[in-house]
Amino acid sequence: MKIATAPVNWNNNDVEDYRQWTPYPQLLEEMVAAGYTATEWDVCMEKDAGKVLADLHTRGLRLLGRFVGLELRNSEKRAAEIERGLEISRFLKAIGGEYLIAADSGDAQRREEAGRVDPKGGLSEAEWRSLGEGLNELGGRVKAYGMRLVFHNHVGTYVETEAETLRLLDETDGAFVGWCLDCGHLAYGGGDTVRMLGRYASRVSYVHIKDVDGKVLEQSRAEHWDWAKALRSFIFAPLGLGIARVPDVIEALSANGYDGWLVIEQDTTPVDPTENARKNRLYLERVLEGLKAKG
Repeated sequence: MKIATAPVNWNNNDVEDYRQWTPYPQLLEEMVAAGYTATEWDVCMEKDAGKVLADLHTRGLRLLGRFVGLELRNSEKRAAEIERGLEISRFLKAIGGEYLIAADSGDAQRREEAGRVDPKGGLSEAEWRSLGEGLNELGGRVKAYGMRLVFHNHVGTYVETEAETLRLLDETDGAFVGWCLDCGHLAYGGGDTVRMLGRYASRVSYVHIKDVDGKVLEQSRAEHWDWAKALRSFIFAPLGLGIARVPDVIEALSANGYDGWLVIEQDTTPVDPTENARKNRLYLERVLEGLKAKG
């Protein structure tokens, strides 16, 4: 398994003002300083393909993909959202990317219910059908030019909980839609990643690794925090200090033959983000080394 980082460790689009923004290209310099050689792209980065390619190459960085929320559940918007996904994929392909990391776009209601979803407010049968069909179509079309669509379970969207993630995987074709497992978002949404891997490890094509502060999560539920409030309160913990069972997740992935990317994300942090990113990398390296020593 290979370790990467993402811009969200420094700049978070959901709570832009929680800390001073790290400008581009300093962002790339900070990634290198934290010991990384691969990252994702985000809108806080250079938008000219030629320039970003040169900037990445100069610093020895590889570009993997980009996260994007798409409203494919809405049949009236589906065609336009597929085209938006394709446009993003073409840009990613031009800068060396391999993965379009798609999530449901969510809405104000779901962001308000983050971590305490009422199942009665979930998608209708028609919305599930539109979401599944849209993902299958988009996945097939990006596959035609060498990209891979992976779906990201995400708090604040209509695919947040374990049950919703299972339904999403059942509604989509693994030939076109991989699973971007995010163990932090799954734990935040009340799910059990290891249990899910027992059924759906074969669908994992990409992984976001993050941890969840159990005490902050408990408070967020008790006080009905929304997604932004939870982020500002540092609901995601340094790796190994939360309840997402990161070592168990890595072991389960390994046992099922996963050898792809582990993208470390800690969406917000009260400490220096570069030093935090470095410590998270070192922690995950130790977990992988321990797993290797086990044989």
